[in-house]
Amino acid sequence: VSYSTYEQYGAPGAMSKSSSESQTRSIIREVAAAKASETKVRWLHFEGINTPTLDMLCEEFKLAPPKIEGSETTQRLVMMRHRDPALRFFGTHAFLTMQLLDREDCEGDIPLVTDDQVSFIYVPEMRLIVSVTEDRDIESDFTNLQSLLVNGSSVCNKNGAHPAMLLALLADKFVDDAFPLAEELGDFLEVLSHAMVSREGIAYNQPVDKTRMQLWRMRRFSIRVKRLCETYEEDALNLFGDDAFQTYIEAVEKQSENLEHVCDMYITRCLAILERVEVYQNQKTNDTLFILTIITVMMVPSQFLTGMWGMNFVNMPELGLSWGYWLFLALIPTFMIGIFVLLKMGGYLEDTPMDIDPVHYVKKRIAEFKARGKKDAEGGAPASPE
Repeated sequence: VSYSTYEQYGAPGAMSKSSSESQTRSIIREVAAAKASETKVRWLHFEGINTPTLDMLCEEFKLAPPKIEGSETTQRLVMMRHRDPALRFFGTHAFLTMQLLDREDCEGDIPLVTDDQVSFIYVPEMRLIVSVTEDRDIESDFTNLQSLLVNGSSVCNKNGAHPAMLLALLADKFVDDAFPLAEELGDFLEVLSHAMVSREGIAYNQPVDKTRMQLWRMRRFSIRVKRLCETYEEDALNLFGDDAFQTYIEAVEKQSENLEHVCDMYITRCLAILERVEVYQNQKTNDTLFILTIITVMMVPSQFLTGMWGMNFVNMPELGLSWGYWLFLALIPTFMIGIFVLLKMGGYLEDTPMDIDPVHYVKKRIAEFKARGKKDAEGGAPASPE
């Protein structure tokens, strides 16, 4: 656990961390016994928490007895996995959740995007905020933010800042940290697109589909942040009735919408690449069927002769010929060559109905236009509008 206190008027705060279970319990008792200050906000951050410690926390801060909906308690809500942003009010404190995106490196593959739940307990009368993450992380994403608050150089340290401004600042940080990951996935798609231009294939299907799945998770994260901002803005219980807080939340909501648009743009790019892969696969299948069709057509004469001379009727003059077998072997390639020539003359063996390369034609026309413009410039005549 880490315990941070910061002033709302720019004065330096303090921060301490525990390295054992006993130190964690001591910090909880110390914070519970301290009196609330009108200019100071206290923040307890747990990176992973067990049930005994959570029960002690709720007992020391008197958070356990109140219930909502007959069965939900603060302890149970902290241990649950919430799909949507949850906001519950227990009379003395409020419980809410956010999602934190995490990046996992995979050797030789695209980074994986996972979402971790962060639970918050906001106690307005004590000017206290408790945050709990699902897992313990040695390199915490909250360390820099804690140092920023203690040094008095954040939006939470401005004069008269609302204690819940920390919740808005954390939501803003979570969204801002997601943009570089989205751009990294976008760069990966750009590389795949250039690779497909130089060499097409169906092997691009799997990495593009993986990238789309990661972008879909990021889009879901942005939608959840947007719903959380809407919950803050509704504020039916008047817990966050501060103009600066609401203005900040509106900015965070716009950022979440921008992140959603970025994810939608890259998801559309994934679908375009997958369509190109599907077109290539269909073209490859059509080419294979085309070759098999040509072979089948060329083998029709041999099948016809085999079926006709294999009937074994009594009156079949060809069966008595001593050179009939050699005649059969000579007729097969003759018919096959004849059919091939007819197909070639009819244009059925052409890969494309165009007689020119479109890329070469465009380059040629551009070169002609530049040469004509240069000639007109040297002769003093205006350039052709073409």
